[in-house]
Amino acid sequence: MSYLFIQQLVLSMVIAGLWISAATLLSERLGSKLGGMISNMPSTILVSLLFIGITQGADFAAEATTTVPLGMSLSTIFLFTFIALVPKGLGKAVAGSLAAWLVLVLLSSLFQEVGRIGWTLVYFLVAVTTYLLAEKVLNIPSMGKTGKKYTIMQALLRALFAGSVVGTAVLVARTGSAFWTGIFSTFPAVMLSSMVILSLSAGPGFARATGKIMLLASTNIVIYGYLSGLLFPVIGLAWGSIIPFFVSVGWIWLLKPLFKRGR
Repeated sequence: MSYLFIQQLVLSMVIAGLWISAATLLSERLGSKLGGMISNMPSTILVSLLFIGITQGADFAAEATTTVPLGMSLSTIFLFTFIALVPKGLGKAVAGSLAAWLVLVLLSSLFQEVGRIGWTLVYFLVAVTTYLLAEKVLNIPSMGKTGKKYTIMQALLRALFAGSVVGTAVLVARTGSAFWTGIFSTFPAVMLSSMVILSLSAGPGFARATGKIMLLASTNIVIYGYLSGLLFPVIGLAWGSIIPFFVSVGWIWLLKPLFKRGR
């Protein structure tokens, strides 16, 4: 492993681990609606694409963003599968959602010729459909704050678990074509670790309520990927990461009234 890749791995684990730990704690303090909005902000993908650009060039990083909508489509189906199965047990939810994600990844490799626009249309169809199913068919209600208090050690243990999941995803994504790099840059590491943590700490009902919001809130990541893909070759990696991030934050804020009207 190169020194630069080790830096990427460590930074990904630290940033994502701390982010997920903080986001899950905020979810329990603020309630499932605001928590779901916060939890799915760009974190792993930001670090992954930035280091891909540093190690392999801005043009390669921009090319890797082509399959971000596909990756997020798979991650959204992963999340929906998890919240559908978690009432039957956490183990079944993790196994079933990961199995669904893996099968869909293998099937998607047969359609590598589909471009960014095609995958973007597929993604928005998947995001809207799964959100409506969670809202109208599964009838998942939103939940308020839990009121639980946690020690610093408990918060750090959350970060350690989440960082380990993210670090594994980064290792898998280290080699391969732009197609596979883009797919694994959107591996549902944040979703997986967030759902496991919330299921254990706040209960499956709270995890489902937060996951329901994340289904649609994840649109911000597709917007981030699209903008960074356009901006990397033009204004460089730094500004090409910063500007899309703040646009993503603004997009989530625009969705807030929609989430307020839901269950």
